[in-house]
Amino acid sequence: MSEARCLPGLRLPVPIVMHIARAYCVQAGKVVDIYQARALFFEQEEPRRRFEFLCSYDTCRSANATRVTGVNYDKLVEDERDRILVKPHFRMNPETPHSVGCEWVARERAEEAADARDREPAQRRGMRSFRNLKSSDFVDVFLPAQLARGPPCESAESSRTSGAGREPTAADPVSTRTRAGRSKLTRVDFLETVVSAYELLEADERREAKLRIGREASLPYNRAFCRVERYFLARGARIFHGGVRVQAHGPNFSVRFFDRVIVPAPMRPGEARELVLYLKREALLQHWNGRFLILQLAEATKPGHYAHCYFFGRVVDHPTLAERLAVEVRSLEHLAFTVRRRAIASKRATTSELISY
Repeated sequence: MSEARCLPGLRLPVPIVMHIARAYCVQAGKVVDIYQARALFFEQEEPRRRFEFLCSYDTCRSANATRVTGVNYDKLVEDERDRILVKPHFRMNPETPHSVGCEWVARERAEEAADARDREPAQRRGMRSFRNLKSSDFVDVFLPAQLARGPPCESAESSRTSGAGREPTAADPVSTRTRAGRSKLTRVDFLETVVSAYELLEADERREAKLRIGREASLPYNRAFCRVERYFLARGARIFHGGVRVQAHGPNFSVRFFDRVIVPAPMRPGEARELVLYLKREALLQHWNGRFLILQLAEATKPGHYAHCYFFGRVVDHPTLAERLAVEVRSLEHLAFTVRRRAIASKRATTSELISY
């Protein structure tokens, strides 16, 4: 995943030299992706200690003790005060070399060769390239995780996958060819990975980059991601999103979308109903990423913070209140939040600021 995006009108971030999707966490004694590392970090009691990471390739660790740097995996809130959006990621540590046979070195060379092959024909066709992004920066396919047991429920309960023990899948490419000539498709089953790609794309790039959800046809990112108010107007699989207000109710959380959902016939045509999501602490703690979500949602309740919610799921009637609708997801894998601290905390957020991404 491309790790940084410069917000409008400000300086570009320094580009990352080599894309690394997984690393060996010394404290955990296993290979993790960046989201697993983040979940493990926030399972610690305070004061939390940052982890030490080595290359996931065995030879790199045994021959060179090759270090890898984890960036922003210890952050709950994205800070806009420097006007640069930086996502959690691993990056190469230039002080220690990788072995010649390292999987990340080999992949980097393969991607550079593929990009070089694709660049010239694309230029002849008049196509533009995406800003500071390689083929590995995009998620091509989102394959929603299928739960083996348990019905969908509005509290987003799911079976625990052994404490951040899910297999690393984030931004893990599968060799194939696409119509655009890229040498790999990046397939993921964790929604936040897709959300990170979406948020790092500029508005015009979202119209060009394509995403396939499950077995559906590929769509431009700006169509694959759909505003919640258009839920009943969308056709096919979509990722829905909108700005939200998060409130704590004892140990649990209520999430209320600012945008109302337009209700079509034969329900109450033309009516706009409030959309809510309820998350129970007990259910969150059963998920490998649950403790991070609890802490992230707690931050979202604080003044000067605003949140955006993404989900892959259904909108259903509220169980008790006819004037509301409720979000229903099968797994917390299909739910993601971004929480940001406003650049000027005293300024009241406008609707466009809350939902511009």
